[in-house]
Amino acid sequence: MYYLVDAAWWLMWSDYVGFEDGSEARGSRPNEIDNSSLLAPGSTAKLRPYINEGRDHVFVLHDEWELLRAWYGGGPALPRRGITQGSTAVVELYGLTLKVYRSSDLSAAPVEMNISKAATVRELKEMACKEFGVVGAEVKIWDYFQKKPYALLDTPSKQLEQCQIMENNDMLVEEKDAEGKFNLKKNEGVGVGSSSTYSSGGNQNVVTSTAPPSQKGVVGLQNLGNTCFMNSTLQCLSNTPPLREFFASGDYEAEINNDNPLGHEGKLAGSFGSLMKMMWPQGDEAISAVAPRGFKYQMGTSNPMFAGFQQHDSSELMNFLLDGLHEDLNRIQDKPYVESTESDGRPDDVVAKEAMDNYKLRNDSQIHDLFRGQFKSTLVCPSCGNVSITFDPYTMISLPLRTAQEEMQQSYSVKMVYYDAADSKWVKNNLTVSIPKGAEAGQLRAALSTATSIPVERIVIGQILRSYIYKFFDDSASLDFVKTGTSTIIAYDVEYPKAFEYDEQPRSAYSRRAAAEPPKVDKAAMVLYFRKEESVTSTYITSSYNRTMKALYGDPLLFCHPKETSPNELYNAIADLLGKDKVNPEMFQIRVADAFGKPTDNHVVDRADMKPVTHGLKPKLHLVVEWVDWAKEQIQGMDGVQGKDEPEGVSGATPPSPGGAASAADENDDGYEDGKLHLKQCLELFSTEEKLSPEDAWYCSKCQQHVEATKKMELWSTPKVLVLHLKRFSYSRYYRDKLETPVNFPLDDLDLSPYVLEEPQSENGQPAQPPIYDCVGVSNHMGSLGGGHYTACGRSSEDGQWYKFNDSHTSPMQPQGVASGDAYLLFYVRRDLARAYLPVPQNVEE
Repeated sequence: MYYLVDAAWWLMWSDYVGFEDGSEARGSRPNEIDNSSLLAPGSTAKLRPYINEGRDHVFVLHDEWELLRAWYGGGPALPRRGITQGSTAVVELYGLTLKVYRSSDLSAAPVEMNISKAATVRELKEMACKEFGVVGAEVKIWDYFQKKPYALLDTPSKQLEQCQIMENNDMLVEEKDAEGKFNLKKNEGVGVGSSSTYSSGGNQNVVTSTAPPSQKGVVGLQNLGNTCFMNSTLQCLSNTPPLREFFASGDYEAEINNDNPLGHEGKLAGSFGSLMKMMWPQGDEAISAVAPRGFKYQMGTSNPMFAGFQQHDSSELMNFLLDGLHEDLNRIQDKPYVESTESDGRPDDVVAKEAMDNYKLRNDSQIHDLFRGQFKSTLVCPSCGNVSITFDPYTMISLPLRTAQEEMQQSYSVKMVYYDAADSKWVKNNLTVSIPKGAEAGQLRAALSTATSIPVERIVIGQILRSYIYKFFDDSASLDFVKTGTSTIIAYDVEYPKAFEYDEQPRSAYSRRAAAEPPKVDKAAMVLYFRKEESVTSTYITSSYNRTMKALYGDPLLFCHPKETSPNELYNAIADLLGKDKVNPEMFQIRVADAFGKPTDNHVVDRADMKPVTHGLKPKLHLVVEWVDWAKEQIQGMDGVQGKDEPEGVSGATPPSPGGAASAADENDDGYEDGKLHLKQCLELFSTEEKLSPEDAWYCSKCQQHVEATKKMELWSTPKVLVLHLKRFSYSRYYRDKLETPVNFPLDDLDLSPYVLEEPQSENGQPAQPPIYDCVGVSNHMGSLGGGHYTACGRSSEDGQWYKFNDSHTSPMQPQGVASGDAYLLFYVRRDLARAYLPVPQNVEE
């Protein structure tokens, strides 16, 4: 059994004990475990959708959870079982919620049952029998998909996931009739499958809507549970006419290679062909939406990575699908051994043809006839000048959105907070700065100083979790763990940064480092938190109740003040900082707090007390501001108050940087037009010469050693169907990142002639065709990694119009809406083929 722990809490604990990579313990002791951010609203057990390991939570084992809870308290406990998906072990976060009907009372509302995906048919049957008070021998269990008897679950030991039972699936408990018989039969009209190559039964694609489509082929695909990435890719392929026609017509069946050990016995090609036939029916059959259950099942069988219902990258699915279809349709029955081809000083056209001829001895299919192009790769040894030129096939081109040097940089979003004395207010400036990957906090501090003109010695950097600063960074601190999605980097312009970096908390017993001496400064470091009352609804089992609690909000403020400060002086100083023309000391109360913004006692700092507030305390003091009741409405109505999220006196706007220097986010001098990158720039970046890193060193056959060679990738030839992958995602050990850079790309007349080295070649006696392409489909990704969503745009070969595909929903769209900032995969067809399939479109209304 595994337990979930909130990632923000885990981050604090790891820092406190020096858990990660054996680093030194340096943080403050965390409060009790708080897993509330992982829960669905109003629930104490059900998880909210789209949580991700690393970003939102981590897993610990049962014994580890018990120790953590004994040491720190809190919760709630969120146990989850480990299951197997295909050959992969995973932790089951959500399980299945099923809607179970009984045949004797179909008019009654279904009973919701929660059960593991790894549970067997027998376990589901036992649960249903207990719920309805029936005997197992007297009932059968049906997959009641679309409220029709879709498939009988008659193998007790089979897991529900193997039966393709999905979240919110309708199920039916069939009871014997008055004569003691079972009468239900499988609904024969729900699915379409290939009789010779595709196993149907309970794994068919299913028509979910027979309403007339807006145009033939404009068919939605039901989301089966995080399958939007698959639906998006399928819609683009469905709108790629040469491929679609080959499958929808059934021509592919004659080329299936059942004996290829690298293939899938023709089943992957069969499932894809069955789906294309259903989406493009012959005659006037009306189909507007399909549940691709059969295809989803076969994808999971062919590659366990796609089993289950986890979100995936559409480019990964595209690569696997094209490769799988190719092997299922490979015309080569017996693959010979072929040596790699080296140039050895020969002309490029000779070497390229030899490499392609050798490749075709092992790989020859309709898929590669359509999608295969050829790269030219040039490597040069820096020691001896040895040049290696090779030619390799491809079915997709991955285009960078930034240079190799930029790839070595990591961008950080930082809230820069400083006090504007001229306007008597705090200003929060949202900046984006880039520093080398793996850099330390000192380099980030220097970059912020350059961007803002604030002296580097006045900048202190911290990390905010839920409105409190859980950590300040000294110059040697690593930033590797910051990119978890759980926290925010914040920086302040203060008089004595070292006073804030000092950690006055007691060291963990795990620490191998002695606590540092407090810095000798003339003033005390003040951390100012803001707290308010809020109403919370809690749910426990079947009951719920409302309660009021005090919680931190907004971002803390930092300032320095004389150590010997009376309470009255402190109240006046804080009022001045928050805006003396709007705030006076009568409007709020101050409490002394710990590092987490939690008051250390219930006493309010009394303004009349003559004893200095900071007397006897160490250099850093945490305070909490709470507004008195009569001032709350007045505060909410004032200009500059940011609703519920910002305290009075803090401007949430993003004004120019204090020193006039542009931040990295504002720069616009690298060929960007209106903040967009043009596709031609991506193509140029693709062919830019780069130096290999030590990790990617190349073995030089002449030097007989690994060297950091220079490498240049170029397009030698392009295929009939061109797929361009915009590299928006980057991954490292500690974080995953997405580039939101919009890319301008043409829908017609994409001319690759300047980027293709080979002269156009004639094919089968036909005239040579230039590499000019028209776009037929776009796979879009919006949102963050893991929790994002995929849609598609496709150009219909029936009327030439563009349509939007969002799972089951389809709608016409204007062409100018296709090239959006969400574009991820671009599908192009060479002009001669495009003109053969695509009519000239008429104007459409959204």
